[in-house]
Amino acid sequence: TLQSETVDFILDTSKKQTLVGLSKDDLATLGEYQDAGKSATQRPRIFFGTRTHKQVAQLVNELRSKTPYRLRTAVLGSRAQTCTHPKAKRAESVDDTCRQLRDDNNCGAYTGFRRVLGSKKLAEGGELEIWDLEDIVSVARPLVACSYYASRELAATAKLVFCPYNYILDPAVRKAAGIELEGNIVILDEAHNIENAARDAGSFEVSDLQLASLAHECSGMFDHGILRNEHLVLKSLADTLAAWLQRDGAAFEYCDYETQTSVWPKPECSVDTLLTDLALTPDYISQVKSAQAKIEDYIASLRTQSNEHGPEDPELLPRDKHVSAGALRVVEGLLRVLKHVAHGSKFATDFRIAVVRHPNPELRTSLKRKRQSAFESKPAFINTLSFWTMNPGVVFSEIAEQTRSIVLTSGTLSPLDSYASELQVDFASTLEANHVIAPSRFCALAVECGPSGVRLEAKYRTSDQLEFQDDVGEAIRAIAARSPDGMLVFMPSYALLNKLIARWEATGRLAEIRSHKTVFVEPQGGTKDQFDKLLLSYRKHLSEPNETGAVMFGVFRGKVSEGIDFSDHFCRTVVNIGIPFPAFKDVKVMLKREYNNEHTMLLNGSKWYDIQAFRAVNQALGRCLRHKDDWGAIIMLEA
Repeated sequence: TLQSETVDFILDTSKKQTLVGLSKDDLATLGEYQDAGKSATQRPRIFFGTRTHKQVAQLVNELRSKTPYRLRTAVLGSRAQTCTHPKAKRAESVDDTCRQLRDDNNCGAYTGFRRVLGSKKLAEGGELEIWDLEDIVSVARPLVACSYYASRELAATAKLVFCPYNYILDPAVRKAAGIELEGNIVILDEAHNIENAARDAGSFEVSDLQLASLAHECSGMFDHGILRNEHLVLKSLADTLAAWLQRDGAAFEYCDYETQTSVWPKPECSVDTLLTDLALTPDYISQVKSAQAKIEDYIASLRTQSNEHGPEDPELLPRDKHVSAGALRVVEGLLRVLKHVAHGSKFATDFRIAVVRHPNPELRTSLKRKRQSAFESKPAFINTLSFWTMNPGVVFSEIAEQTRSIVLTSGTLSPLDSYASELQVDFASTLEANHVIAPSRFCALAVECGPSGVRLEAKYRTSDQLEFQDDVGEAIRAIAARSPDGMLVFMPSYALLNKLIARWEATGRLAEIRSHKTVFVEPQGGTKDQFDKLLLSYRKHLSEPNETGAVMFGVFRGKVSEGIDFSDHFCRTVVNIGIPFPAFKDVKVMLKREYNNEHTMLLNGSKWYDIQAFRAVNQALGRCLRHKDDWGAIIMLEA
């Protein structure tokens, strides 16, 4: 409108010259009017999150190939997914190495990342108008440009942004990625994982080694005369916490084979008392927050100066002029959780503070390599200070308050009442739909006994029995002999999977299974590339003419069991062995069960515990029967 254009003209002119007759208050009022007009006409942006980068790729492909919907899109991913710098790719931490290369001006791809923004392939109407991470890497590599920073720049103006959902849930990651949720729409796919993901995002852990590194960096800044008071405050915080973690005579009420854990509150010591003993008073925390803010402003000014000198300036953010991004993340994480656990916070009782002590894994590596010198320089134990939230609503309720709308989708959210109570959100609309597969197109069986009559209970007590292992093997062989094409078999743990594979190898049962199907086994750990190669081999084998088909052995909650589409001949049969209950003696599981029992509005601890297992079972079963014309069998070997 003419009125809005006039306001814009006045405000733009006021930036260039002093306007007679208009005070600062007048200009501030016009600025508020301008902002209100923009927010009233601004269309909300959509942030679409799912569990993994692979699932993000599936969503992008669905939008690109199965809908005519076209709008400016972007994908946010990790440096590990997008970085092409050879040194960073080989490093133990791609993130830290990338930041160091960037700050030392040793990454030509970073200084040229804006070359990607002008690519015609990514422009409206271009062949990659809707792009995935692999697409932007393919565009950036020949331009010697950074696809990681290019994707972040493109995401700043995109109307639809795809990302793994820790980018949305984790406050620190959300801030670093520049995601603004206020007034926008959030869609979270695979939302059965949100409860656990939100608890993880609301929690924070820091080791004594990280605290020592923070103290060392702050000491260096102090010696260089840079913001001495501010760095001294952070050094004092790090030294205090590290000394407390490493104190002699600490008592641990939870002990297993290698790990010792002590948890607060205790009957004799509340969280408030603990914070007071550590001198973490509100006034001191306020000092830490002020020091952090001044240090961040100082680093921002360094970046501004370096940009003014141009990308070729060799003095771009020299390392001895500021603390690392990792050090600042430690401080930011501590401040975030200390705000929640402080006396008077509405979430104060939703946290448990823990000290976890475990052997230093680097010593184990050094022992294998027979490097005696490592034992002299490395501590025997790592001590970790943990702030665990029992309440996913700490994170999720904040997101729900900021967004215009939030949509959660999954095939395994039921029961919805307990799900809503865990997240502390009232859902205005809910939909529980029937399955699209006709009953005539699938078969579901629960098998209580094996071929020789052994009761099939994959529990700790029974899974070591050779009779159980042999009967499960014979059952798998019999199913593989009759099942066409692809077959998936899921077990509660890698320990059981490895145990059964070893037994069947020794008895010849695995060879019999191989006579019917080519065998693939999901590896424990391993890199993304290794798993992708395994999955590609499985799919390739099933896509070629053969008489045997293939079977993939995996675990519940593993890479194979969630988020991967095994439609049609890639999976005609799913076999579940056992029920994947969370580890009963896991300290966080025990604390969560106790927490739920103390809060009557939540499911009691036992029911919560059961639901975690059943959702994992449903996810695994869901790898089969992916569309209305699909068909297959679901078999549960469990009494």
